[in-house]
Amino acid sequence: MSTTTAPTHKTETISDRFKSREEAAARASGQLPPEVDVKTGTMINPHNPEFITKRPWYLGGDAADGPSLDHQANQKDESERLELSLAAAEKLV
Repeated sequence: MSTTTAPTHKTETISDRFKSREEAAARASGQLPPEVDVKTGTMINPHNPEFITKRPWYLGGDAADGPSLDHQANQKDESERLELSLAAAEKLV
């Protein structure tokens, strides 16, 4: 079982939203360096949409932690990943 924290959602002000959009446009055009994943240290493609790079409020965590693609990773347990799919079972027969 995974443990979740209570959602901590903070609404951005309109000026903060405009600033973040300007930064995103500058990163996409190459004027600013791309964001770096805070967990792995790898570059995040500046052409990825915001809904991919920001952790959703309903998964817990805080946006102040920084950009990360960790929430996009496979969340299954080791036992669930080792189960055979129907296609893999057919190949064994």
